[in-house]
This record gives sequence, C-alpha cells and structure tokens, in this order.
Amino acid sequence: MKKILVVDDNVVNLKFVDKMLKINEDYKPVLVPSGSKALQFLSKNVPDLILLDILMPDMDGFEVLEKIRELPELAKVPVLFLTAEEDAGLQQRIDQAGAQGVLLKPFKQAELLGLVGQYLA
Repeated sequence: MKKILVVDDNVVNLKFVDKMLKINEDYKPVLVPSGSKALQFLSKNVPDLILLDILMPDMDGFEVLEKIRELPELAKVPVLFLTAEEDAGLQQRIDQAGAQGVLLKPFKQAELLGLVGQYLA
C-alpha cells in the first residue's frame, strides 16, 4: 500500500483527488487541509509521495517544501505540486524548490494517475 499525502486548503479539491487516487487499490491517500497540518503529519510519518497545492493561506507550497527538504528522512520523498497558477516563471520556481513535477488544475484522472504512477512504480 502506497501512502500519498495530499495537501490542499480547498476541501473540494481534497475530496476530488482522494476519489481519483482510490481507483487504484494500492494507493492510500492521506488528506490534510494546510501546510502546517502537513508538517505535523510528516513529523511522525514518511509517505511514498506528496501532492502539494501551491496557493494556500497559512504557508504556501514552496514554504512547505522547503521545510520538508530540511528533514533528512523526507529528503528523498517525491513531491508533485498541484496548482491552478500558470505563470512564466512557475516551472523554474518548481525546479529550484526541488519538486519532481507539477500538475495544472483542473486535471483529469488519467493525468493524475499517470504522473503519480511514475513515482510510485
């Protein structure tokens, strides 16, 4: 069973991604509504993959990823950003932050499962 941490401040988005991931019986999504809650979870758990929203109120995805990468046990966990933000410098910021990739919202189930599958194979 692959544990996937999904971090998004929008409850509808969390439920949407949860439903999409549960199609694969090997995936166990863990849903958290904020960056601070994600860091609390990660202080005691090491998931196989993290899906991380960028635009969140308390701490944006880049700040959360920076904190994640400071923890040695989480250094190798792949992180994929989920975002509706599309700007010219986004890919460069994602690369600099150390994320493995990005999925632009709205996305289809096949896109999500395809990208997740690349990192959980």
